[in-house]
Amino acid sequence: MVTPTQAIRERLEDPGAPPFRSESGERWVVHVDATPTAAEAFAHSVARGLSDARRWLHCRYLYDAAGSELFVEITRQPEYYPTRAEAEILEARADEIRERVGSLPLIELGAGTAAKTRALLAAWSAAAEGPVEYVPVDIDPTVLTSAARALAAEFSGVRVTGLATSYERALDILAGASPMCLVFLGSTIGNLNPGETDLFLARLERALAPGDALLLGVDLVKDVATLEAAYNDAAGVSQAFTRNLFVRMNRELGTHVPPDAVDHVAYWNDRLERIEIYARFTRAARIDLRSIGRSFRVAPGEMILTEISRKYRIDQIESDLARFGFRLESAMTDAGRRFALLLSRRADEPAGPPAWTRYAALLQAVRRRTLDLIDPLDEERLARQVAPFLSPIAWDLAHIAEFEELWLVRTVDRLESAGRSGDSDPPGLEPAYDAIRTPRSERGALELPPRDDVLRRMRRIRAESLRRLRRVDFASAGPLVADGLVYRLLACHEAQHQETILQAIALMDDEPYEPAFRAETPRPTLPPDSEMLLVPEGSFPLGARPDGFAYDNERPLHWVDQPAFWIDAAPVTNGAFLRFVEAGGYDAPQAWSEAGRAWRRELAEPWPLGWRRTAGGGWEETHFGRVEPLVPTRPVARVSWFEADAFARWSGKRLPTEAEWEKAAAWDPEVRVKRRWPWGDEPPDAGRANLDAVAYMPAPVGAYPAGRSFYGAHQLVGDVWEWTASRFEPYPGFEAFPYPEYSEVHFGGDYYVLRGGSWATASIVASSTFRNWDHPQRRQIFAGFRCARDV
Repeated sequence: MVTPTQAIRERLEDPGAPPFRSESGERWVVHVDATPTAAEAFAHSVARGLSDARRWLHCRYLYDAAGSELFVEITRQPEYYPTRAEAEILEARADEIRERVGSLPLIELGAGTAAKTRALLAAWSAAAEGPVEYVPVDIDPTVLTSAARALAAEFSGVRVTGLATSYERALDILAGASPMCLVFLGSTIGNLNPGETDLFLARLERALAPGDALLLGVDLVKDVATLEAAYNDAAGVSQAFTRNLFVRMNRELGTHVPPDAVDHVAYWNDRLERIEIYARFTRAARIDLRSIGRSFRVAPGEMILTEISRKYRIDQIESDLARFGFRLESAMTDAGRRFALLLSRRADEPAGPPAWTRYAALLQAVRRRTLDLIDPLDEERLARQVAPFLSPIAWDLAHIAEFEELWLVRTVDRLESAGRSGDSDPPGLEPAYDAIRTPRSERGALELPPRDDVLRRMRRIRAESLRRLRRVDFASAGPLVADGLVYRLLACHEAQHQETILQAIALMDDEPYEPAFRAETPRPTLPPDSEMLLVPEGSFPLGARPDGFAYDNERPLHWVDQPAFWIDAAPVTNGAFLRFVEAGGYDAPQAWSEAGRAWRRELAEPWPLGWRRTAGGGWEETHFGRVEPLVPTRPVARVSWFEADAFARWSGKRLPTEAEWEKAAAWDPEVRVKRRWPWGDEPPDAGRANLDAVAYMPAPVGAYPAGRSFYGAHQLVGDVWEWTASRFEPYPGFEAFPYPEYSEVHFGGDYYVLRGGSWATASIVASSTFRNWDHPQRRQIFAGFRCARDV
């Protein structure tokens, strides 16, 4: 087993690790996160909250030096019971907790000065046969270093290894370290809404191993008078605490909000069982964030949410913990039953069905979608090759079957019979269905199987795959099978062919295509309130995170220094591109590169694929046989890289690099971690992104405000693929896995990278790090773009 201290040392020594610096003394060391966190992160957080329909400001910014002192003063007020109630439990039950937990190392999130933790450290020290390992985590390096120095002097048997960083990054560093007892006191979990709580508990589930302990402090539901009094102290310290947030904004962001124009309002929300704290403006104010070019007006009487404090019932939080694999062992309360410390243990067995059932369900869901897509197509349309750069759809189906037989039948059989770990070369595909040996231009001449034959073969191979899947031992499998990699790979492979099938169908304009299901796109609910967004300079990790499925070209994760840049808040719309068309942009020599001009001379119609003029001089657009007026607010689609580049030049801008695109999409400088999707780590759904071919067209800009990135960019995932300025090249340290034909053979060509995914992209494929690529002249892709410019 790897102890937390060993894990920290090993992770921070890894070349791909985030930058940290260290301060140390006798029996203590504090590793300080050195990732740049410019004031622009604070500014962008303010802008994000003030851009929402219900305005808010993040509670983490309440705690600067002055705010922390004010909070300590709040805890001393007679009305504020939580700190005293929790300390009462710790003093009375620390020895019992130590006896139940054993000698596990203590990891504490939000340790601060570790005032309450001293009772635990004393209990651990009294029962210890050797050094006690304590890892405090806090965002404030000054407070943490002072606490580490004091604890080392106070407890001779305690070794302190501090992490001055966010909870999220600390848990990523500690993931897999075991054994441990994770401590999270103060009912700080109450500052998270239910969705955030689920994400936090899921992160704990990933970080803790079976048998690890979790000690969680929660404030309990009680009478309203007691609750409201605790957050409205008679001395007015809570009022000063709320006003200090705006004092900090004035100092750090250059705003000019009169603190005396802000009142503190805190009350009990009975429906949500939480205290809500607001800053209520007594008169109109303007919040100017000059560093990022944003400005907001606040009306008199308007209330901005600054903090929530959820209160719990023990059975409720017990069920929440159980959903994420934690079994409650003991619930300890103070004498007045105002507060509780919950001691839980990470369950030995993961909850839920066996792993093979999850991968079987994934494969079957993707297959149902393939069958739905081809259901409206007759034999002739399946066999037709609509363009030399697209396969006949019948070839795609046969290739899907052949690819599955190669990896989920023949390769699995070979690994089982040889007892191999999955790192040897698989046998090859049949030449006719090998994408390298039979290029697209030759596939139309092949004698392809009829519809019934290929569907019969797909069913047969799937049955063989599922039979083998049931007996796979994922726990002892090699890298090809571990975590279901090969099954996720096959599901994503088929999903990607679904999109190329839709590209071929879209070019069959002679017959309408009516899918089994077509949904309306949402109407815009929160259009971008800024044309371009500033992304500040600073290093960030480019590439896919180690956890989760990703293709080889997305790895390895590596840190890059990124200068500041501006990027469009949303993809370029039909309306904006129409202005380029009608202004003669296609004939403006200065807008086109030399290669672009050569391509333009061969173009029959100087406008995007699928557009056409009406007899009255207007514009309309075709979508799978449907014709409708051009919608100005939708992202422009089916444009080549040359067209995107020309529009950017004509606009006085440029296309973003893929590193710029990914930083704008995935980096969260507040917590210094990378998001899997622009909005966070929650999987895509219908409220966040237009994916999975349910709409069959892009949605208007502003239709998915819940899908915005940290910096406020809309619709980065879904709607349209976005061309970037970057050629498709390997990342430093690239290693092909599990086969070189996916990525490696395409490096170094004239391919440009596309990011984000379109309305036709499957949600299991789309992410903030997925890299698509194609030639600059291609227009069959459902591709658009957004622009960037230098600072």
